[in-house]
Amino acid sequence: MNARWGTCLYKTFALMGMGFMLAACASAPTTVPSNVVVGSMPTAWPTPPVLPNEAPPRIVAMRFSSLDVQRGQTWRANFVVSTNTAAMEVRTNLFAINVPRTAPGRFAFTLDIFDAPPIFLRAYRLRVIARNAAAVATEENAPFRIR
Repeated sequence: MNARWGTCLYKTFALMGMGFMLAACASAPTTVPSNVVVGSMPTAWPTPPVLPNEAPPRIVAMRFSSLDVQRGQTWRANFVVSTNTAAMEVRTNLFAINVPRTAPGRFAFTLDIFDAPPIFLRAYRLRVIARNAAAVATEENAPFRIR
């Protein structure tokens, strides 16, 4: 085996290894949880369960205007959680939203999606996180795309 062939073989294996590492970084597809409604507000919206302050928070229902948003669109969401939920956060690896509380056990936001660079137009894992006053968190994930 000559030195040139060995160098070529080394480069080939190095490139294959980098390809495998990049493939491992790709996020696994996320399914839409059963407590998510996409579209208009449902007529039968649940009542927030009353839980003690030290209990872990519960995410009862989530409503998103869309999970596939386009630039220039207004994106809305409503959440029903247990009454001991002190904070809600909706996040991806691109953004984080601290969702305002509208009533005990109810949170909602409205967000205008402005123009974004083409590198940000892709699929994300949308993380919905509810926290009680002691910072105990409950999280649910959903698929999300910006076009």
